[in-house]
Amino acid sequence: MKNINIHIGNIISDIMKNQNVTMAELARRLEVKPQSVDYLLKRKSIDTHTLYNISIALEYDFAKFFSIEKKQTNCDKANYDFSPKVAKVLLEVELNTEDIIKLNLKDRVIKILNE
Repeated sequence: MKNINIHIGNIISDIMKNQNVTMAELARRLEVKPQSVDYLLKRKSIDTHTLYNISIALEYDFAKFFSIEKKQTNCDKANYDFSPKVAKVLLEVELNTEDIIKLNLKDRVIKILNE
């Protein structure tokens, strides 16, 4: 059986940082002690029940890191060649009204939707 290079504790920690969730807050949501969260974040792997509960607590699907869909790109391989023909990029940016007007985003979005 192949080993995968996924350190789930690091991934959970990154998601917590992105969401500004502290260890104390995650511990509260999971109804565990903060020391338990600290221990989880140091783990390379955790059981699926715990991962499910963390996914619910952070409203994030950690299972996608373990997906085995046939079209999956395995980024954990040392020398993979990734040359997509089409790429879908989702970007979340917070803009104020002045920036939206400068970029003419409203008209551009309407044009794209009408195509």
